[in-house]
Amino acid sequence: MEKNEATRMALIEAAAKIVGRYGYSGCSIARVTAKAKVAHGTFYLHFKSQQELFDLLLPTLGARMLDRISEAVRNATSLYEVERRGLEANFAYLVAHPYMYRLMMEAELFAPAAFRAHVDMLVERYVRSLRRSLKDQDPPLYSEAELEQVASMLMGARSYLLMRFCAADGKIRPLSPEILDTYLRFVASGLQAGPLAPRPPEPQPEPQPAKKPAPRRRAKATVKD
Repeated sequence: MEKNEATRMALIEAAAKIVGRYGYSGCSIARVTAKAKVAHGTFYLHFKSQQELFDLLLPTLGARMLDRISEAVRNATSLYEVERRGLEANFAYLVAHPYMYRLMMEAELFAPAAFRAHVDMLVERYVRSLRRSLKDQDPPLYSEAELEQVASMLMGARSYLLMRFCAADGKIRPLSPEILDTYLRFVASGLQAGPLAPRPPEPQPEPQPAKKPAPRRRAKATVKD
């Protein structure tokens, strides 16, 4: 059983590295089995099809990345520390496993179900971390629904920092200390600025002036002979 699981993971890791180099479109079963150093027929002992493999890549390897981030933020005592440790661990993992970038970027097209599952998992874990970090705020800064929105915004910020400043030619550069500091100052001031201001009331439509009733026409008198 352990040998079967090891072979299955070897195929998944081989496929991820091939996607990192050639994209999903270049990730053939022949390339995967050659990379994993197993016979071609061995593939079908673990996966029904190429698409089934694609659908498992991001959730499987994404969970491994998130576990590493969770270990890094464990025992952090403040939101600032959670974000610092989490961002550093996130980018360190991507530097060590650069194929993850293309795996994520192309998954929405080639493995949409896997992409949605991965994003849902990211949001769920991020919300859990934010909830722990902000639990002592009284009154709470954000509702449960708003925590999900905040997590999504922070995930978007990380994705664009990665894309704009760190990803190039199939490699991932570490996030510079200056960019890390900018991100952390932005997050700290944004999440710890105090209670939310009351939302402005919804604009009401301007009342329309009442229409004047049309004047009644007088009936014309008929002349009798």
